[in-house]
Amino acid sequence: MIFEELDQIIGDHAPFLVSLEDGVREELRLVIAAAEVRDLGADVPDFSDMGEATNKSLQEILAKTRPIEADERRQYEIYFQDYILYQVRDESYCSFDDHEEIRHGRYLITFEKSKLLSYLSGVTDVGQLRDGSFYPGKWTHYGIYTQNHVIDVISHVPPEILP
Repeated sequence: MIFEELDQIIGDHAPFLVSLEDGVREELRLVIAAAEVRDLGADVPDFSDMGEATNKSLQEILAKTRPIEADERRQYEIYFQDYILYQVRDESYCSFDDHEEIRHGRYLITFEKSKLLSYLSGVTDVGQLRDGSFYPGKWTHYGIYTQNHVIDVISHVPPEILP
């Protein structure tokens, strides 16, 4: 399976980041779990101590909601054998620029153009050579958008997807 195929399999909700491990040889392992929408069922909290009107209003609101949790049966490992740069951001503070970035995918993104790619040569020694080739190889910006994190990875080696 390839990165883009996993984006289709993940489903309609952002996955959860289960773990992230950076190895001693610049290898990066991320485990994500697909999101599962559950029924609220009997888990609706009791707000009777807040007054009848408040309790009724909250019960009506919650009756229309469903919890989203990690589906531990649908976990996938994304393994980067080598990377140039990665960063992890709290998704609550991320900004995106649809005018300056070109991306493909829903939750597992590949970028044609991004601010991070533009920034790369200023903070690393990677570069495009005069003959058009790239050092250390043609790199790609991958984005992994989860329920609580945005992980950006720039690598010259495509990731492996392990079930």
